[in-house]
Amino acid sequence: MFYDRVKIKCKAGNGGEGCVSFLREKFAPNGGPDGGDGGNGGNIVFKTSPNVTNLADFRYTCVFRAKNGEPGGKKNKTGKSAPDTVILVPVGTVIKNAETDKVVADLNEPNMEIVLLHGGVGGKGNTRYATPTRQAPRFSGKGGITQEYNLILELKTIADVGLIGYPNVGKSSLLATISNAKPKIANYHFTTLAPNVGVVKAYDTTFVMADIPGLIEGASEGAGLGHYFLRHIERTRLLVHVVDISGSEGRDPYLD
Repeated sequence: MFYDRVKIKCKAGNGGEGCVSFLREKFAPNGGPDGGDGGNGGNIVFKTSPNVTNLADFRYTCVFRAKNGEPGGKKNKTGKSAPDTVILVPVGTVIKNAETDKVVADLNEPNMEIVLLHGGVGGKGNTRYATPTRQAPRFSGKGGITQEYNLILELKTIADVGLIGYPNVGKSSLLATISNAKPKIANYHFTTLAPNVGVVKAYDTTFVMADIPGLIEGASEGAGLGHYFLRHIERTRLLVHVVDISGSEGRDPYLD
């Protein structure tokens, strides 16, 4: 099934805590503080992939939390920073804040990568707080705490040509004839419930064509499939309005 809008939760990793430690060795009983810094938390990274065509993978996996940084250690050992959590999305994905509906990222190019949420900075060990007047600090820095966000992912199909028109006028048949796509074709309304994309070869060039689900009068009020699919024509370079000249549906082709 084609998914073009999902809601997910994301949280970058917290920073690791700094270490409180003092050097205690046989010949250095008062060696001073030696607590290391904590590691940084992992980032949440979104990356477009040509192998991902829709948002179906997020149907069952909708919570993404990067790992926390490790705490610092004795002998000025810095904690290990957590790896980034990379989320693969299709080209044309728009990321919105679910609370404000504000667009925070528009991933409209292949192999585009963006760090959306930064991990917390690791806390400083007590070595960092030593001064000539405070030679034995018994405290360290806390790692940065990150916030969890609710995000909405919306897919806007990217194509050179978009086929639009009333339902059952032959858009899918046209796409199947001139491209490598194999859309579902049947003689009833709203056979196409999701955009079908195909590659058309013409002479020495190729271009991408998308069959957009049919829209009817009153779609903005919820008629037919509503205006839910209109987002898929926003990025097309050219719109081709397909008209059934035979009037098989009982409508006037000229009015269509």
